[in-house]
Amino acid sequence: MKPVNVFVKLGGSFITDKTVADSLDGARIAAAARALRQAIDASARRGRPIQLALGHGAGSYGHILAKEYSAVDGVHPRRGWQGLYRIRESMTRMNLLFLAACARGGLFPVTVSPFATAQARDGKVNGLHTRSIEALLAAGQTPVIHGDVILDFKRGFTIASTEALLEALCRRVRFDRIVMVSDTDGVFGHDGKTIPTISRANINDLFGAIQGSHAPDVTGGMRKKVEKLFALLRNGRAGTARILRCAKDGRNLRDAVLGTGGGGTLLKA
Repeated sequence: MKPVNVFVKLGGSFITDKTVADSLDGARIAAAARALRQAIDASARRGRPIQLALGHGAGSYGHILAKEYSAVDGVHPRRGWQGLYRIRESMTRMNLLFLAACARGGLFPVTVSPFATAQARDGKVNGLHTRSIEALLAAGQTPVIHGDVILDFKRGFTIASTEALLEALCRRVRFDRIVMVSDTDGVFGHDGKTIPTISRANINDLFGAIQGSHAPDVTGGMRKKVEKLFALLRNGRAGTARILRCAKDGRNLRDAVLGTGGGGTLLKA
């Protein structure tokens, strides 16, 4: 039976306190990893293997430094390339801690460095070498990408969000399901309540209610995430997308990966 391609992002606001530098929550990551392991094993028992790609945000590691060095704009007028070094060092430390927490949850992913595989021009990701990611998926392994600083042919370097990298990855890999884990239970509307479903019928009316992030976030916050996800759905590069907060027992994340529910906000074209 044809495998199910699933992309899951553990957002920076979920795995860190974005207002406190270097504040990784290993327990949350391990709990999410256990839920992902359960989903993979359950689907395999049903004869429908899941090919899982995993992403994580930069949280209080990359975003705080990116803002300090105005890294989206590239080489700093006074500090030069120093921001590139500091953000790369920070994200490397974060990713190693992230992988260790995943292992405690029974998941053993392999990072494919965005810095080594992605390029940008004038702030926009315009290339991603996906061969390693595709090979890992085909072998039943879990590749990891994450928000990072990458080289930019005009600015020197810039910031690539996980969503921008996912957008580039989807040019080669179609995902049946995308699951974004946030610190909020989905996308909030004007009344502060979770919007159950976002589709062609209501997305334009809802954009005025969807806000960015209250913590340091150089990649646009929730509204930008919704825009990018909906574009992937509309272009046929993904089947559905769901934004949710992972419960302590991880059951809703497991169900979202399996496609049997999960709560939060469901996006569909």
